[in-house]
Amino acid sequence: MNKLKGMLLGASMLAAASLAAGHASAEGLDFNPGLKAAPGATEVKREPAKKDKFVIGLSNISLVNTWRVQMIEEAKYEATKHPEIAELVVTDAGGNVSKQVSDIEDLLARGVDALLVDPGSETALNGVLDKAYASGIPVVLFASKANPQHYTTKILGDDRFFGKAGADYLVEALGGKGNIIAIRGISGNSIDNDRWAAAEESLKAGGIKVIDTAFGDWAYDKGKQVCESLIVAHPDIDGIWSSGGAMTQACAEVMQENGLKLVPMTGEGNNGFLRIWQEMNLDSIAPQYPTWFGQQAVIAGVKLLKGEPVQSDYFLNPDPIRKDQIATYYRPDLNDSYWVGSSLPDDVLKKIYAK
Repeated sequence: MNKLKGMLLGASMLAAASLAAGHASAEGLDFNPGLKAAPGATEVKREPAKKDKFVIGLSNISLVNTWRVQMIEEAKYEATKHPEIAELVVTDAGGNVSKQVSDIEDLLARGVDALLVDPGSETALNGVLDKAYASGIPVVLFASKANPQHYTTKILGDDRFFGKAGADYLVEALGGKGNIIAIRGISGNSIDNDRWAAAEESLKAGGIKVIDTAFGDWAYDKGKQVCESLIVAHPDIDGIWSSGGAMTQACAEVMQENGLKLVPMTGEGNNGFLRIWQEMNLDSIAPQYPTWFGQQAVIAGVKLLKGEPVQSDYFLNPDPIRKDQIATYYRPDLNDSYWVGSSLPDDVLKKIYAK
């Protein structure tokens, strides 16, 4: 992880240089076409900001895994494409929700023109988010849920769809019977809560018994630790439900290293997982959760500051990757830390993820 952060620092310096040069994109204010207005969403349009240059604050809960690192890099790079963004101020709460509240307070005290937040809790940030909204600035929530009384727009993945897709696959692959373990993401995070709630419902209805669970923080290293513990305790499992691809990669490697039969397991659109899916000939499916949420949050902030309309709520539910589609998504020229579907240009991806 430290090596990856070092490589990304170089990419951030490149992004900063582009920002200083005022590089802009002709399609810079277009949302990704994969985003859809959520049922019940309403149009939001604000008066344009009375200034030509903006300072945008981005509060991130953590950089605990490579998905989150890439997501923040996509936000930083997008900011370089908009000459009206004078500065994108990014904070990292290190996984501490109280620190994230303090970070948001600091951004508000600094006088940011818009606030982008990837929340670490569905409830703990609500007070400070309502305060931010009451101050008159756009409040954009993205990637994870929070539930303040007021916000400007939310950009979220359909996490129940993600969790259910993997669970439904296991029910079919195991013929409606068997014992599995479940590797979850970050405890208390809305993404994990929703994925697991839908997965648990589907598995129970499909006759699959979950005999043990653990949290791997969606990270390869921690995923490997918890998978080793679970597999030592339960060597005869029939399958694995996983909330993230890097953790699935770790579990498959643990099973192989211990001479155990590879069982059906759920993955994700991560390059490392796609690689071992091919090499080990796994029985799997890979739901997708793109890292361009950070990019879309920046675009939403700029649109709102310029007085352009957005929807109050967006969601994303791309189809899972199937085994016969691996070649479409896998990048053999990039290392395992790359997450598929990035908005970063190819030259930047190769600077970050070259083998």
